[in-house]
Amino acid sequence: MYHGIVSALSVSPERREEGADIYDVKAGDFCAQMELLKRQNDRAIITFDDGEMNNYEIALPILKELQLTAIFFIIVKRVGAQGYLGWEEIRKLIQAGMKVGSHGLTHEILTGLTDDQIKQELKASKMTLEANLGVPINDLSVPRGFCNDKIIQMAYAQGYKNVFISERPYHIKSPCIARVAVKGNWSLRRFQQALMGETPLNEIVGNFFKKSAKTILGGDGYNYMRKVLIKILR
Repeated sequence: MYHGIVSALSVSPERREEGADIYDVKAGDFCAQMELLKRQNDRAIITFDDGEMNNYEIALPILKELQLTAIFFIIVKRVGAQGYLGWEEIRKLIQAGMKVGSHGLTHEILTGLTDDQIKQELKASKMTLEANLGVPINDLSVPRGFCNDKIIQMAYAQGYKNVFISERPYHIKSPCIARVAVKGNWSLRRFQQALMGETPLNEIVGNFFKKSAKTILGGDGYNYMRKVLIKILR
C-alpha cells in the first residue's frame, strides 16, 4: 500500500491529513522496490491510496516501464483539488492498463458515521467514479484504517467485489484484503522482508499497540492522539 511517490520538486497536496508524509516514498526508492518486486514476487497487489497527482506524474511512468499494474484508490471529493488527480489523469491511468477504485467520498473515518452516512460514502463514490470514467468500480479501500464487519458487509451490498483495508483489526471476520503500508524510511532490505511476509520485531510490537489504541480509543480518539504525538515528535 502506497500513498505519495515524491521527488525533490514535489509539492504536498493542501488537504492532506497530518502525518501523511511518513508514507511518502522517494521516486528512486520506489523504482528500486518495483524492480525488486518484478524480479522476486509475482503475487503482489500494488495499491495507491488517496489519488495524489504524484501517482500519475512519478509512479505511473515507473510502473509502465516495468510493465506492472496497480490499483489507484480515489477520494472522490478531492478529484481536481490542488495536488490531486483530475478526471483526465484518472482516465489516462485506466488507458495505461491500471485499475481505479474508491477511497470513499470524503475520506471520513467510517466507523464514526451513521449507517446512512456510511452508505452515502460507499454508494456515491462508486456511482460518481463510474459515471465519470465509464468503467465498473469493483474495489474499495476503506479510508483511514478504521473498519468493522458491518462496514465491509455494507460495501459488498453496494456492489463492491473487493474490500481493501490496511492492517486487519483483531475483530474482523468478513472477507477483505489486508495490506502492508510502505513507509518512506524503509530500506530496500525492509521492503524485501515485506515481500517475504516478514515483519521486524519492533514493528510487530508497535503494530500491536497501534491496533490496541485504535480499538480502545476509536476513530476520533485515535486521530486526536496521533496528531498530538506527531506534533511532539516533530
